[in-house]
Amino acid sequence: MDKKINFLVTIDTEEEREWGSEYKDHTHYTVENIKWLAPLQELFNKHGVKATYLIDYPVAIDREATAILKNFATRFAAEIGTHLHPWVNPPYKEEQGVRNSFTHNLPVELQFEKMKVLTDVIAEAMGRQPVSYRAGRYGFDATTIPVLEELGYTVDTSVVPFRRGKKSYEPSFGYLPDIEPYRPDYKDVLRPGQAKLLEVPLTVGFNKKVPRLLEANYLDLPNVGIRRILSKVFDVDLFWLRPSYAGLKAMLQLSDSMIAGGHTFLNMMFHSNELMPGGSKYCKTEEDVQNYLQRLDRYFEALNKKHNIRYVTLKEMNALY
Repeated sequence: MDKKINFLVTIDTEEEREWGSEYKDHTHYTVENIKWLAPLQELFNKHGVKATYLIDYPVAIDREATAILKNFATRFAAEIGTHLHPWVNPPYKEEQGVRNSFTHNLPVELQFEKMKVLTDVIAEAMGRQPVSYRAGRYGFDATTIPVLEELGYTVDTSVVPFRRGKKSYEPSFGYLPDIEPYRPDYKDVLRPGQAKLLEVPLTVGFNKKVPRLLEANYLDLPNVGIRRILSKVFDVDLFWLRPSYAGLKAMLQLSDSMIAGGHTFLNMMFHSNELMPGGSKYCKTEEDVQNYLQRLDRYFEALNKKHNIRYVTLKEMNALY
């Protein structure tokens, strides 16, 4: 029998907002999208998927939202973790703006203060301490590791292979030669080291096997030139395992490619507000949401038929590794 592949669905569970707009405090946002998650959770139940909902401050302080999520955790073995958006998370000591929307740009002391507030609110709402984390906007570097460990976190999922920031203050992770869970170095989150925290990167990769040299240099290739030729002529593309970024065919090709390449896990991500009509740019109508759910339904059905999948939460991943 084929080896088991550990599969995670990690969901940034957050307020509705239009990216690129102003960064205001939590009083300016709503979390109506949480009410739209029931059909998604039903789909997960159908296929045996265990979701990890990573919630931020506006969600954690909303009683109706936390009641819905607590029900998912109690009845369907979902995990509730943490997702920090600094601009909506007190204390508000930093200058609001794009640069400080990335947690790793904040002083370590302020990172800790915000994370402590968020952790405590989630623990009170859910009745248990969160142990899993993803930084909002993937704003994660080595400065955050001691903060997480001091607050009792055991697993992070902020590293995005092949991501390169456009500005110097944005997180860049670039090419990772071995995209497997690892304990990072206290000085460099891209290197294995001595941290107690387990890093579980997002699944980003190619839809088919490509030479290692191409993998390592892909980000340096011009978009309009060689990358376009690779895509149009050789059907080679880089994809995220994310239903708003990749279609059904691309997600299945990526999954097959990663498994054939010897990877032991797949980590799908998306945002909770993508399941609400108008909650994000990806699903503007109810029909868009239905198509989104249908794409996920067909993906999990095909994946389960072809591979030996074990669905796990982030907390369970830490125990496995």
